[in-house]
Amino acid sequence: MRKDEEKAAKKAAREEKRAEKRKRAMERHIVSCPHCGKEVLDHMTECPFCHGQLTPLGYGGRDEKKFKIARIVTYSVLFAIAIAVVVVMFVVAN
Repeated sequence: MRKDEEKAAKKAAREEKRAEKRKRAMERHIVSCPHCGKEVLDHMTECPFCHGQLTPLGYGGRDEKKFKIARIVTYSVLFAIAIAVVVVMFVVAN
């Protein structure tokens, strides 16, 4: 019984430590709503309490030009890999 109690105590301590870590991480992202004063997350665009408009902090819209370039590069790499696989299969088959 003693070992079970020790295991349970250790598990509870780990869970408490994880919960405290999550709480500290969330506190960095909490700001006050300028309309109602309640706490909201910094990425929200609308207050869930008063429905006032909020300006997200540190979150900008994605840059469409960079997104398009990244998509082209990704498709090009995947296409090159597909061609390489087909060539390897062809060489192995012959």
